[in-house]
Amino acid sequence: MISIDVNESKRIIGGGSTISGTFLNYLKGVLNVFFEIGQAVGGAIRRISSNSLCGF
Repeated sequence: MISIDVNESKRIIGGGSTISGTFLNYLKGVLNVFFEIGQAVGGAIRRISSNSLCGF
């Protein structure tokens, strides 16, 4: 096994710096969840402020 000096390891470029489709799909899913939560909270605030809640 070849030992690598610390300074040599700092010059190594590459690996782990690419954005894959899987990561982009994950990010889109997370953003969609936050958007849907915002829509639900906004709708609830609108219904509460206009007193248009359905009674059980």
